[in-house]
Amino acid sequence: MSRLRSLIPSPHSLFVFEAAARHLNFRNAANELNVTQPSVSQTIKALENHCGAQLFLRENRGVQLTEAGRVLFESVRFGFRRMEDSLRTLGSTGARYLTFAASTSVAAHWLLPQLYQLQQDQPDLKIKVVTTDRDIDPDADVDVTIWIRDRDFQRPNSWYLCDEVIFPVCSPAYLTRHPVRDVISLPGHRLLHADDRFRRRMRWGEWLARVGVDASDATPDMVFNDYQLSLQAALAGEGLALGWSLTSSLLLQDRLLLRPLPAEIRTGKAFFLIAAPGATRTEGLEALVDWFLARTAALRNCQAGGTAP
Repeated sequence: MSRLRSLIPSPHSLFVFEAAARHLNFRNAANELNVTQPSVSQTIKALENHCGAQLFLRENRGVQLTEAGRVLFESVRFGFRRMEDSLRTLGSTGARYLTFAASTSVAAHWLLPQLYQLQQDQPDLKIKVVTTDRDIDPDADVDVTIWIRDRDFQRPNSWYLCDEVIFPVCSPAYLTRHPVRDVISLPGHRLLHADDRFRRRMRWGEWLARVGVDASDATPDMVFNDYQLSLQAALAGEGLALGWSLTSSLLLQDRLLLRPLPAEIRTGKAFFLIAAPGATRTEGLEALVDWFLARTAALRNCQAGGTAP
């Protein structure tokens, strides 16, 4: 028997929570569910009591999700979407999925938080996400992926997303405990290093040298073999990591990570969405590309104005 039944008051509470979190309004959630607003409020309160965590901040003009609420909402809406897809395809054969290959950091911190919105925007589009620790060429098994290449890179079925910009990031909690005065003080902070085996990334020593700081004292406090782990450590308040413009954009937008300094390195490279050169421009592929370009437009606009996200 699934332990989920003991972790929530009732399955119904998850439907109420999802509607309230999506609308950020208990009245609108009640209208959608055809129940009263007090019923929604009572269900949410029971769920909070059962979980032992506050999920919403009640304000005069509405409600906002707490950090715990955001975490639960991402899990619930992703789970609901997977169940919806499974129920729609029961008894059907030959469902066509577009397979997207991405690094673990892009998948976890850029793509996954937006998959629900992608399904809302493109309900007929089916996506399969696979993670990879190296650049791969799209083929019969992979439809699209992301590469970092020189900014003037060109080839059929490639789309420029945004420039590669690299900068320090840390959690609000770390910055409160350890204020960052300037770039010269960075070697004295806890620096989180990533040493991916198959994908070369700029390291702290190189980044510091390029902003004119003596990196001889920048000894690693923690070293991870996957960049995703260094981001997780930064989110946990363990120290400063290097952030990439695309990968960190949503974390910065949601203020889960902060840029303690404006210093940044523009590498002359850029992120590109890549499909196989001879891939047919199907309706699904075109829809996915259009969605990607729309979701990265703000990054391109910021960079065109001279300011990285």
